[in-house]
Amino acid sequence: MSSLAHYPSLSVEFGAVLVLVAALLARVLLRRFGVPSILTLLACGLAAGPSGLGFLRLDLTQPGTRALLSLAVVVVLFEATLRIDLRNMPRWTIGLLALVGPALTLALLPIVGRHYGLTKLVAVMVAAVCVVTGPTVTGPLLARLRLRVGLSHLLETEGLVLDAIGVIIAAAVFASFTSRIGAPLANAVQATLRIGAGVVVGVLLGFLAQRTMGFATRSSSDISKIYVLLVGFSAYAIAELVSHESGLVGVVACGMVMDLKTLPHERLLRSFKEDLSMLALSTVFVLLASQIQLGQLGALIVPALAIVAALVAFRIITVLVATQKGAYTWPERVLMMTIFPRGIVAVSLATYYATQLPAWGLRGGDVLAGVLFLVIMTTIVLSAASAILVTRLFGLQMPSMIVAGISPTTIDAARGLIERGHRALLVDREERAVLFARASDLEAELAENSAQIVSLARERGARCVILSSPAGWEDLRKRLPASVEIRPLGSGETAGFAAWDAP
Repeated sequence: MSSLAHYPSLSVEFGAVLVLVAALLARVLLRRFGVPSILTLLACGLAAGPSGLGFLRLDLTQPGTRALLSLAVVVVLFEATLRIDLRNMPRWTIGLLALVGPALTLALLPIVGRHYGLTKLVAVMVAAVCVVTGPTVTGPLLARLRLRVGLSHLLETEGLVLDAIGVIIAAAVFASFTSRIGAPLANAVQATLRIGAGVVVGVLLGFLAQRTMGFATRSSSDISKIYVLLVGFSAYAIAELVSHESGLVGVVACGMVMDLKTLPHERLLRSFKEDLSMLALSTVFVLLASQIQLGQLGALIVPALAIVAALVAFRIITVLVATQKGAYTWPERVLMMTIFPRGIVAVSLATYYATQLPAWGLRGGDVLAGVLFLVIMTTIVLSAASAILVTRLFGLQMPSMIVAGISPTTIDAARGLIERGHRALLVDREERAVLFARASDLEAELAENSAQIVSLARERGARCVILSSPAGWEDLRKRLPASVEIRPLGSGETAGFAAWDAP
């Protein structure tokens, strides 16, 4: 520890090591036990910070660390925004989910915060950040719940849309507090102009990137990766240059305009940006948790619990209003009420603005980070526990189809199953094939022998295992329960899946 005191640069280097260790541990626990990555990352940050071993002591208010943190947040937001896909979404439902929840949160949550002792600045900023949800927490949770595909896609898309909306709202609120004009109306106009500048810069860069990406990527996929990263960082830097504190809005606007599905090397780009985002969010999570002192959180527990209670009430009202139209059963509506975790973007914004407040001479950064830390942790645990309970109580889990052997043909077959309402899991002996399937937005697992496929079939409640080729899986029929059917996959075989079609 004394070496770290004498050589401050070692704190940064050990911090980088800790981030990588935390990212690795989070990925392993997620894959093996379904533990949300955010919990593992925050725990590692707490263990390294002043409440734990105390060897990670970075001053996030310094220009260098603030710049590093800002770039990490940019990567997280850009990757999340690029994943938004509104095709085949029920417009009425997704529109009301994106409207009612944020409106209730912004209108009523500051009142709750003020009632429990938070300052006006902190209460309003907490409300703005709580508009966002947690798609990276919701994703693994939905994979474990195994709901019907349409419902899962709706909940995942809702989280991504609310993240984009929440970033813009949080930036607008922060801009209103940092405008130095004085009069409320003048401050509002100034904040609107700053946010508008970010939107204009982001839209223009996104449109330009969409038009030029094909020319930039004709030679190599490596150029595609660098070019996408260049676009995201440029959106942030140029928006900040045009109008300070509008960079995050520029990143979100740019990501919403770009569409990777029309670009070359789509699969490689998706894999690259997801890996980069995992590293960036690990950095953000660990740094936030390393600044938290558990001894100071005691005074914030009551306001944090009150905020969580309000968020639960807002979620119930939002789902009741948004699902008036649409083919949603009452058990599904109750389940939707339990999906309200705050995750990656909430942590990113909490860390970002907690470090920006002191730079503007404003107090409350520590309180903002502490309250949001408690809210994020509580909503994750409460949402996961209640969602699992409701799913089991009402029997909402859908049986999976396991497709053994990954190839373009089996990928098409898996997509056909998904279109019919099933959950399709691709398995293969080769890690490269599994990564290929995941880059195609399909669920895939490594299975090196028949025993592992049997284990996956039991875990997922599979009703059928589809073999791309019977070779190498001869003992599979002996190991599988009699209730699980085995089918070979041949030309036109997907037409025979109609008997399993989900209602």
